[in-house]
Amino acid sequence: FKKRKGRKQLLKVGHGGTLDPLASGVLVLGIGSGTTKLQSYLEGDKHYVAVVELGLETTTLDSEGDVVKEASWGHIESIEATHEGIDDKTTVEGVLSKFRGKIDQVPPLFSAVRVDGKRLYEYAREKNDVHANENKNAKDAGDVITSDSASHEIVDIPVREVEVYEIKAGSTLEEDVVHSGIVDGRKYRDAVSSMKAAETETAADDDECTDRYDETGKKDGRKNDKRKHKDKEKGLFNEETVPKIEVDDVSLSLPRFALHVQCGGGTYIRSLVRDIGCELGTVATMTGLVRTKQGPFVLVDALRKEDWTADKIYEEVMKNNRENGFA
Repeated sequence: FKKRKGRKQLLKVGHGGTLDPLASGVLVLGIGSGTTKLQSYLEGDKHYVAVVELGLETTTLDSEGDVVKEASWGHIESIEATHEGIDDKTTVEGVLSKFRGKIDQVPPLFSAVRVDGKRLYEYAREKNDVHANENKNAKDAGDVITSDSASHEIVDIPVREVEVYEIKAGSTLEEDVVHSGIVDGRKYRDAVSSMKAAETETAADDDECTDRYDETGKKDGRKNDKRKHKDKEKGLFNEETVPKIEVDDVSLSLPRFALHVQCGGGTYIRSLVRDIGCELGTVATMTGLVRTKQGPFVLVDALRKEDWTADKIYEEVMKNNRENGFA
């Protein structure tokens, strides 16, 4: 605790690593002196479980973006490989051997990677027309072409080497993954589409904040209020209302499948999903993501957010200290 004269005591809290807005799972927090040790706590590999949907690709490579590509996936016969060790583009497992080990990866356009002092997502949001080079094997892979009526700008997205220790596909989600609150991408897209359609229908009535008049032509003292619509734009869902995969919906079938990834730092699962789709001769988008392990910290031991009380946090800290011989 840090004492401040005449004020309440403050407890210093920090977190190590971030998660995508629609992702859930392990997030390591440092409390007090633990904030100075966060980096050492985070050393080691990371484990993720992603839900992938074939046949569509979005601007953000997840469910938040607009669909910009669609392609047939009917030639993919199954999730599991029929002949182990053989490159088979008719099964998801059949192409995953190409994504094990050290691989080159182009980060998503909507990411926090810095290019020329700016985050990539800033380039994407500032311009009306932003494209990423799709030829991942070309030397100039990763060019971002941004343009508007006045200028054209080319920004190079750096191709990065990342390491994938293990990757496999499956048709079932584990119970702890579902309980962590993994987003149901299909329901999310449907809900967003419905909400946007409803807003479009009422937009004309509330397009401007103007004076209102009664039937006699006099001002009635009220104004059309746009604030309620601006509030909606801040966030369509919160943690409680965002559509999630239910416990009775843990079995997946094509075009959806589960992707289990064990990787090093700096790996973008969204990019991995995009490239797997390309290798399969179609397109793909990550519709849900859970981080199940970060360094030594695993999902089954994580403290759920509703239990983030002072007493519960203290209890868990003391428990971990005892288990690790620090008590």
